[in-house]
Amino acid sequence: MTAVTDRQWNSVSERGAARGAPRPLIVDLDQTLVRTDTLHESIVDLTFRFPAQLLAGLCAVRHGRAALKRRIASIAALDCRALPYDPAVLDLIADRRAQGGEVHLVTGADQEIADNVARTLDVFDSATGSAGRQNLTARTKAAHLSERFPDGFDYVGDSAADLPVWRAAGHAIIAGSSRSVAVRTRRSGLETSVLPRTKPSLRQWVKALRLHQWSKNLLVFVPLVLSHEYRVPGLVALVAAAWLLFGLTASATYLINDLCDLAADRSHPTKRFRALAAGLIPISTAVPLAVALLAIGLAGAFALHPGFGLTVAAYVTLTLLYSFKLKNQPMIDVAAIAALFALRITAGMVILAHPLSLWLVTFTAVLFLSLALAKRTTELVQACRNLRPVKGRGYLPGDEVLTLALGIASGIVSVVVMVLYMSIEAMPTGLYANRAPLMLIPAILGLWLMRIWLLAHRGTLNDDPVFYALRDRVSWLHAVAVCALWAVAVSGAW
Repeated sequence: MTAVTDRQWNSVSERGAARGAPRPLIVDLDQTLVRTDTLHESIVDLTFRFPAQLLAGLCAVRHGRAALKRRIASIAALDCRALPYDPAVLDLIADRRAQGGEVHLVTGADQEIADNVARTLDVFDSATGSAGRQNLTARTKAAHLSERFPDGFDYVGDSAADLPVWRAAGHAIIAGSSRSVAVRTRRSGLETSVLPRTKPSLRQWVKALRLHQWSKNLLVFVPLVLSHEYRVPGLVALVAAAWLLFGLTASATYLINDLCDLAADRSHPTKRFRALAAGLIPISTAVPLAVALLAIGLAGAFALHPGFGLTVAAYVTLTLLYSFKLKNQPMIDVAAIAALFALRITAGMVILAHPLSLWLVTFTAVLFLSLALAKRTTELVQACRNLRPVKGRGYLPGDEVLTLALGIASGIVSVVVMVLYMSIEAMPTGLYANRAPLMLIPAILGLWLMRIWLLAHRGTLNDDPVFYALRDRVSWLHAVAVCALWAVAVSGAW
């Protein structure tokens, strides 16, 4: 399978060129001109914004697929400017127009979407889509094009459903680098050219599933470490299984969040390169994958421990609420983030059948509330410099005064709560041979938080504070100091 070249393309249109102009170029839309499916995009948009209207729209399927597309298109208001257009197809269109040839958009998508795309790109001589009565795909499209262009045409498509059209054209131009489709067209005796398209790499899959976010779920190990039960292999394996199941559900929620944020991500300078936003991972793959990960994670969590399953279910519920609504609510958004971290450490206590520690849960909540506010403060400081709001968050320039005060206060409270936890719960257990080193740990936490808030105040904390700490050498030095003091307290060496 090779990409189409100038030499190949010249041979494709040489019959038209002999008459002075190349044959008309017909371009499909879904998974061809755009690296996504506009019907799927519209359904996802309605799922998160107007689910009741989506249910009503889906009822139109009883009148046929074309009627369904018409109904969904009429209520979804898809932003065609933000769609991930395929550069190779756009180049092909530009080349054909430079040769003086006609270019037409003919798609199974609804006519309204076809018209919007044509207006957006302004490169087509006409745009034809399904008009609510007849689904313009496969044999129907082949018959339509053969009647409309009796002298022949060239067609750019992407799937096996386009085989009848390619047979009518006498040549297959395939977008999407589909090896299986290319094999079928060649077996059908068709001259085949394949346009290049980037496929998602392993790294992009890792980013889409947010495997790096699994580091946050390591909080489930904290109760195991603090209780000194890490010497019991069975309990270590139990918590490791809990961590894995937590990660699977987290990856599912991140996929769902990306589906919810498709339009916003595509207008963002960096997020538009995410695999889903860029169309590298199709919606038809992301949705079933998210459902499968969520089902496996929840089923496994309940099988491992009913209480743990309920905790994971609460985490999933709050995460989805955050994705759909809460992240746009100032202050509530950071409270939700803090609650999600508290649920992680709660899950660690539940899976070990430990009594819930109010001090430990409170410490986790207020610490991560402070860190969430640090991130918002950084965004607000940067927004104030650019005189623009924080997009999609509900905050306005000037709010950094409030987030700064609340965040620093939360950080101070977290240090105080840590001291109380150590004196009221940790030290009386008798697990520590030397208590003195423990009292230095809150001081180190306080110093680290001071540094985080200095960077936030300056607007230079350009990442999630947790991931910033994982990559920051100074933060690692703080962590090493804490671990050393804890080890000394456990061993009694001084």
